[in-house]
Amino acid sequence: MEWLQTLLDNSTTPLLTAFLLGLLTALSPCPLATNIAAIGFIGKNIENRKRIFFNGLLYTFGRVLSYTLLGVILILVLKGGSSMFGI
Repeated sequence: MEWLQTLLDNSTTPLLTAFLLGLLTALSPCPLATNIAAIGFIGKNIENRKRIFFNGLLYTFGRVLSYTLLGVILILVLKGGSSMFGI
């Protein structure tokens, strides 16, 4: 993880920075624990494979939607000139 942090600190390309931040977030302990718990909860009804697949898609779509909305809100707040420390 340290080499990712040093690469992130030295990066001047926005696309690379966004990718590295996403990678660091995906590898952090909190989302990993959440994903393991969600997989356990979704997969408990192992007899119905279609339902497990559908619930997995709903879980994935929910994560994508919530992160997208959070990003849009933060972009709008920061473009308005607000400081992150005020939030």
